[in-house]
Amino acid sequence: MTKQANKGRHQPLWHANAERERLDDAISDTCDVVVIGGGVAGASVTYHAASRGLDVVLLEARELAARASGRNDGQILLGLGEHYNRLVSQWGNVEARALWRFIDENHEDMLAVIEDEGLACAAIRAGGLRLAEAETEARELRESAELLAAEGVAARYLDAAEVEAALPLSRGFVAGLFLEREAIFDPLRFVVELTQRARSKGARVRERAEVVRIEGEAGAFELNCSDGSSIEARTIVHATSALAPNLDRSGFLARTVFPFRGQILATHRLDAALRAAMPNWAMSSNFCYEYFRMHGERLTLGGMRWAVPGEETGIVDDSSVNEEVTRRLLAWLEAHFPEVARFGAEMTWTGIMAGTKDGLPLVGGLPGRPGEYACLAFNGYGMSFAYLAGATIVDMLEDGRSDRAAAAMFRPSRFA
Repeated sequence: MTKQANKGRHQPLWHANAERERLDDAISDTCDVVVIGGGVAGASVTYHAASRGLDVVLLEARELAARASGRNDGQILLGLGEHYNRLVSQWGNVEARALWRFIDENHEDMLAVIEDEGLACAAIRAGGLRLAEAETEARELRESAELLAAEGVAARYLDAAEVEAALPLSRGFVAGLFLEREAIFDPLRFVVELTQRARSKGARVRERAEVVRIEGEAGAFELNCSDGSSIEARTIVHATSALAPNLDRSGFLARTVFPFRGQILATHRLDAALRAAMPNWAMSSNFCYEYFRMHGERLTLGGMRWAVPGEETGIVDDSSVNEEVTRRLLAWLEAHFPEVARFGAEMTWTGIMAGTKDGLPLVGGLPGRPGEYACLAFNGYGMSFAYLAGATIVDMLEDGRSDRAAAAMFRPSRFA
């Protein structure tokens, strides 16, 4: 008998055993850099800044990774939702190559820091599979495989029979593209552990310290927090993604960034035979609009916001779910993994992300606001960008520029 979704459980699967002591470092003085926002972007900026000897303070309004960074399904992807052939069509060969190399470097550096720093975030690098539900997408996957092969990327096109052999529980997929170097992990633990390593290098971190007001100018900013604390800083990095417009005195981010809400469900525990038939891959279908993976004994599945009016755009509430999205996710599971679908959903949750009109993030100085930087709006692909984006921001803090070819594509000033 098919189990039903538990409508009362809207906390992410990752948060089930996440109890820990609140970080409450003293901050009442002056520092080089204040980072606002304790998600993957803020943690990455903080880690890189502390690693290079900067005096850095991280302020988080709730708990680390409380929003999108801890509410996604933990895939470290190569590329974006758009298949590589579309990136080439949109940006041209040179910029598409630069974009891919940035994402590839982000991917490699994330996995390296996980290993080098011993981050206990359940990282598994077994590969990733993009699936096509229609022949039109199959042709795009084949074209992408050829373009990636020309770039020396380990990518393999799978026909319908090969998909069935790789995913014996699946139904209705006509092709696939396998990327050997993709990975999955626990995004909440990654952010928490990376932040702890930053603290060991001298960073100070304060949770439950929402920044409510910024005063002053470059070199002498003053930030006041909801807990009554305040700090002076020479520079500020905004890393609160969809909420960043609230603290941007120029109004630029309010004009440039828009929020949208994603939704994920986790099944009840699957039996041993089904678990054995599901690989530990990062997986998606329908141009990456639906995405799924195994997490221990459960399968997590996200997507379907495109199928409801408004596509969940403009929403900043992550405490509730859209029941129509839940219904469509369960229907997708029934259509493509019927043996898994009979276990039903044990929990569902949402996460708020931020986007830009060209689909690329904002990484760099805010126009007209010397000393203020943005590291945000990853369009739902924060794990593909944010770790290296943090290093890119610190390059700019130290040298005024970054040598990474794609950095110019992410400059906020492109929208000024």
